[in-house]
Amino acid sequence: MTGFLAAIGRGTARWLGRVGLLARFAFEAFASIGTLPGAGRRVAARVLLNQLRFTALEAVGLIILLSGVLSYLTISSTIAQLDKVGASELIGKLMVVAIVRELGPLLTAIAVVGRSGTAITAELATNTVLGEVRALKGMGIDPYHYLVLPRIFGCVVSVITLMVLFDVIALLGGYLAAGLFAGMSGARYLGIVLANLTTQDVVLTVFKGLLFGAVIGIIPAYEGLTVRRGPTEIPQAVIRGTVHSLGMIFVLAAIIVGVLVR
Repeated sequence: MTGFLAAIGRGTARWLGRVGLLARFAFEAFASIGTLPGAGRRVAARVLLNQLRFTALEAVGLIILLSGVLSYLTISSTIAQLDKVGASELIGKLMVVAIVRELGPLLTAIAVVGRSGTAITAELATNTVLGEVRALKGMGIDPYHYLVLPRIFGCVVSVITLMVLFDVIALLGGYLAAGLFAGMSGARYLGIVLANLTTQDVVLTVFKGLLFGAVIGIIPAYEGLTVRRGPTEIPQAVIRGTVHSLGMIFVLAAIIVGVLVR
């Protein structure tokens, strides 16, 4: 029993130490904004645009597919049953709570982690192994300015943008299912959804986008830059970055539901 408790204590201590290092990394990254020179801003802006293109623009097709299929399947499997018991008005609550507020941010974040989080870790880990990070420091360039900040802000903007796209496609997919399976008109469907959409839902969804985007930018970048020994560590760093990002996103989603949603 003592050995079991000791193992738990050691694991907790390692986890807290890792969280502390990650928090320090995030603080130093955001603090570096104040030392970003004018020339560095132009370079960082180019990196940011490339990150937005890869993270947001190239993920549009995947988000449309996920959102359209999810909303269509969800509404088509429930609208007929709700209509039988005269509870079709609940379709608005289902769309807002289940899809727009909860599944939309979560699935968008998972998709971005799978596409861009893994790429960020692999890219920065490769840069570290090849000595490019040391070369930047040798030239007096802060790696945070060129490697970290554009990717963090790119992920934040991309997640929020893709979440909006997810919600729009979800509403269209839900309308298609409601029209096919319950004969619901567009005006009635839109009225039901808007009647259940509150300011709190909008604020909470945007807040999740900011939080999840920051997680996807910070954790993979941290894991990529902590590689030290050689190329064999790169896939290990990618796995850690992906698993830790997903774990943090699910934990934060659970905390938000438990604390903020009433």
